[in-house]
This record gives sequence, structure tokens and C-alpha cells, in this order.
Amino acid sequence: MVVFVCSPFGGKKENVTLAREYCRRETEIGNVPFAPHLLFPQFMSELTERGDAIHMGIEILERCDELHVWGGKVTSGMRSEILAAESCGIPVVMMED
Repeated sequence: MVVFVCSPFGGKKENVTLAREYCRRETEIGNVPFAPHLLFPQFMSELTERGDAIHMGIEILERCDELHVWGGKVTSGMRSEILAAESCGIPVVMMED
């Protein structure tokens, strides 16, 4: 499956490290992960383009088989991704850290 990796970001380096680990774990179980917070910060500003990045992530989410929630506490950005998945009928799966 192609899965959308939903986990905390907030521009924090430790969250990038965790997102990489979540993607690795997804590949180990046979999924193709997409983590927008690993891609978009490479060319967009978290401070000034966060809304645009979330919008683009949701565009890709709509093409995914499932949304996988990692990292325990759900942030506001994660909540918008979860709500988007639910409104599109995309299954939301809570993953174990």
C-alpha cells in the first residue's frame, strides 16, 4: 500500500529523525510511505508556507491507500490531515511507536 505518514513536525529536528524512522518501519512491513514533512521543508518555509505545504500534502493524501498516525500526541497539523483522510473515506490507522 501507499501510506501517508502522519506524525509531528513543527520544524523540530528530532521530529524529522522520528519521521525517517516511521518511514523505514513502513517500508519494512511492505508499504510505500509518503511523509510530506520530510519532503516539503526541503524547498518551503515552515514559518511562511506551512499552509501551502499542508494543502499540497493533502492533495497527495487523497491518492494514498491509508493514513498512518505515528508519534502519540496529535498536533493541529496532524489533525487537519486526519480530518481530510476521514472526509475522503481513507482509512486512518493508529500505529505503535
